[in-house]
Amino acid sequence: MNLTEQLSALQKKLDSIINLVEGGNIFQNTADFDQKIIPDMMKQINNVMKVTGAKALPIGSGATPIPGKMSGDLDMIVDAGTIMKHFKVKDTKNAKIELEKLFQQAGFETRKSGQIVHVKTNIGDTTQQVDIMVVDNGETAQQFHVHNIPQGSPYKGVHKQILIADLAKNKGMKWSPYKGLVNRETNELISSNIDEIAKLLLGPQATKENLGSVEHIVTAYPQAKTYIDNYEKDENSAWSMKKVMPAKLDELRYRAGLL
Repeated sequence: MNLTEQLSALQKKLDSIINLVEGGNIFQNTADFDQKIIPDMMKQINNVMKVTGAKALPIGSGATPIPGKMSGDLDMIVDAGTIMKHFKVKDTKNAKIELEKLFQQAGFETRKSGQIVHVKTNIGDTTQQVDIMVVDNGETAQQFHVHNIPQGSPYKGVHKQILIADLAKNKGMKWSPYKGLVNRETNELISSNIDEIAKLLLGPQATKENLGSVEHIVTAYPQAKTYIDNYEKDENSAWSMKKVMPAKLDELRYRAGLL
């Protein structure tokens, strides 16, 4: 593989991670919402999903909602195999088509993009966006996208994913945000157990809690700070471009009572 091919493969990998963590705004007239309503949003989603035998699980900050914290959308993940079996289809593409139809039949506005079915929920007097990613081994993948990001942090879930990927590479492995740690040469699964992954990447005393955020990773494995220093040098890198901008960061810190 030449340098151009390597760079192209790396960009696709980063895009995959970014798309998994951030679905983006799809609908008009949806509003930022207090995370205290996430249980009600999830209830609307899973009341529709229950006929399939699958359950949509929250990822990102929505997996650990904090009343008073605002979000632009709710990211969820669901197992493709269960959806495919229910609708008797052979691939994920058709599973997403059928899942979107199911929500439309239930009266929800929807969109599809990539691996995601977007659904507009209605809680109170406002509407919200829910992004449901349909992936293989959904329950396994979900645990890799539960974050514990400190109040006022400039980093998001995508930064944690980038850092984990490089830590895995440094130890001769590859990070799959869908499967876990895999062999760099054979792509065979090494571990999908989040606690075991933490130990393999951060040391024998580490647990899944130490993978909750960039800050938690650095606390457990101070050598990781070297990677971050290198990322920060490039203002145009995926790392830098996805950071919370200073003005927004000040707003978040103010809301959190840190200013």
